[in-house]
Amino acid sequence: MADMDTTPSGKPIVARDKTPPFLIRTFVKVGTPHRLSLFEEGTLPTTDEQQIFTWKDATLREVLTTLRNIAPQIPELKHPLGRYSFRAIYADAANRGRFAQKELGIVYSRDILGEPGSLEFPAPRLVEDADNENRELTEREKEERTLEELRFVPGDYLCISIILPK
Repeated sequence: MADMDTTPSGKPIVARDKTPPFLIRTFVKVGTPHRLSLFEEGTLPTTDEQQIFTWKDATLREVLTTLRNIAPQIPELKHPLGRYSFRAIYADAANRGRFAQKELGIVYSRDILGEPGSLEFPAPRLVEDADNENRELTEREKEERTLEELRFVPGDYLCISIILPK
């Protein structure tokens, strides 16, 4: 592809200024995840739905950051001790189109906020990171898998369960 470059680790880089993002219908719930049967019955939990647009090279951490910015009515998304479990719900062609699910990963609030962050303001290093796009990536950031690497495709649903400490 002409507009695709790769990182030193071989990950594809999407030219975000040339490639349009795709829609992800995201369902966010505090506590236990949504039951798969909700999707099979066609009664999507639309009261928990957030729609976001992103690229196939986005990481789960980037998806969570986007959700935090667009859904201020869900304070649990910004809880400093939150744990966010990501699952994909998709139509499984091998099983006559029935819905199936797969775990994508877990992101911790501290991964987004950083240690000195608060509910209202991100950690200063995250603000610096946004200003300095040419900085070196940390080892943890290099290891993060993209939506494409997780085999998440347009049309899949993304379910996020928020686990809070008791």
